[in-house]
Amino acid sequence: MSLPSLNALQAAEAVGRLGSLSRAADALGVTPSAVSHRLRGLEQQLGLGLFERREAGLVPTAAGRRLLPGLSEGFQRIAAAVAEATTQERGTVTVTCGLAFAAKWLVPRLVGLAARHPELEVRLVTTSRLVEFDREDVDLGIRFGRGRWPGLKAELVAPQPLIPVCAPSVAAALADPSLPLIEDEQSLFGWDAWLAAGGPAALAGHPRRRFPDASLAVEAALAGHGIWLAWPLLVEDALQSGRLVRAFPDRIEAGLGYWLVSTPARWRRPEAARFRGWLTSTLGE
Repeated sequence: MSLPSLNALQAAEAVGRLGSLSRAADALGVTPSAVSHRLRGLEQQLGLGLFERREAGLVPTAAGRRLLPGLSEGFQRIAAAVAEATTQERGTVTVTCGLAFAAKWLVPRLVGLAARHPELEVRLVTTSRLVEFDREDVDLGIRFGRGRWPGLKAELVAPQPLIPVCAPSVAAALADPSLPLIEDEQSLFGWDAWLAAGGPAALAGHPRRRFPDASLAVEAALAGHGIWLAWPLLVEDALQSGRLVRAFPDRIEAGLGYWLVSTPARWRRPEAARFRGWLTSTLGE
């Protein structure tokens, strides 16, 4: 039997990994009908049913479960080989992270990386979504969370407690019950959880001022909009310069932090290793 087409195998791998035609189509940049057509052709060529169609989505059959791990590993190896061939000479490492982390911590410190590794070029991809490393030519991710990303190698590099911060002008008016509490709508730990964990009960009645992500929430705190529950790395420089101050001495350990993540193949790239070494040492200083 001749090997099936790469497009058909890629469609099967994407459906198996993502669980639906629509999500697979988004990942591959084609229509759901195209994914369905490729999948049907592959099943016909192999003489096997690879997926069961259920209300919740597509579930691999026994044959599908035997095939899919090998496909995923194969595509990872192909992507890693292409990345190695196209970026090794340039010494480029592509890193993805959130906009707030990039702007408030990473970019101001990249001059230190350039001094240590002048041969290394860093390409930043700032996004709040979880990128697919092998599909998007990304070497390393700096993600915030608990480290639960199946299929990826993850290393905790900066545990993060929560600390309430505000501008100095706001700190002078903490007793004002109309003082807003700034909320990051994407945060994994908000004011309600903090108050339930023992935060000052008097804050429970304060109004909330919501922002769609951390990059805007930190700017709101700097501008004096209220008190924000911050992750220390995002406000480290502002606290040192006095543009922000601790609103209360309390801190909450939420079991969250910044992680370096990647596929095993990309983790081993020399450029990725140099960036990882610089990042962990800088965080430890």
